[in-house]
Amino acid sequence: MAKRGKLAKFATEASEQRPVKFRKYQYLFLIVCEDQKTERVYFERFKSQIPSETIYLEAIGTGLDAKGVVEKTLEERTLLAQKAKREVDVTWAVFDVDDANINIGKAQRFQDTCKIGEENNIQLAYSNEVFELWLLLHLTAIDSQKPLPRAEVYRLLGEQVLRRAGHEAFEYTHGDTQILDKVHSVGNQEIAIERAADLLKQHGKREPLNANPSTKVHLLVQDLLSWIRYYTYSPE
Repeated sequence: MAKRGKLAKFATEASEQRPVKFRKYQYLFLIVCEDQKTERVYFERFKSQIPSETIYLEAIGTGLDAKGVVEKTLEERTLLAQKAKREVDVTWAVFDVDDANINIGKAQRFQDTCKIGEENNIQLAYSNEVFELWLLLHLTAIDSQKPLPRAEVYRLLGEQVLRRAGHEAFEYTHGDTQILDKVHSVGNQEIAIERAADLLKQHGKREPLNANPSTKVHLLVQDLLSWIRYYTYSPE
């Protein structure tokens, strides 16, 4: 790990608008998401925590299903490597299980998705059923033995925000990125990581399709945060 020392300079909005000079970046971090809005915006917000010219973070939304996301991830990794003229250091694919467990065709596509990711060194951050479970874990603990349909996740997410002082008038609509501001202001990321890890532990060796509710988004967040911490302090 990097030595603790002088605090590194952080990127400004103006510097991010300039043409990208990839040779100045020490680490290329690619995230390709199923959702074109909430997930992409969520990960892009980590850019404000990244010291200038250390980590190049690219978050892409696709609007595709799980298998489509991973296939698109392969394309985007190739494109980024070509632009940067070097290999991408780490690549993550973010997608939902949705109702793949009750549809034979979708179940097979999900299994194919995991196989493609494993064979091509793509890290998978999937949620059963949906990404918003990760946001919900910032606000409350979830029973691992009680499956949560996505509609229920959305309902609970809005309900949890409404319970917080100063947010009694908030009306959550799925896809509204305002929820990210609300979760950031009243939720707790560290506790969310602990809760997500505990859900996976409770499910044990259960197949991902049957591990409802669960998410692996915290693994991606932990990975990204570890690199941000690494580069935040430059050697003296």
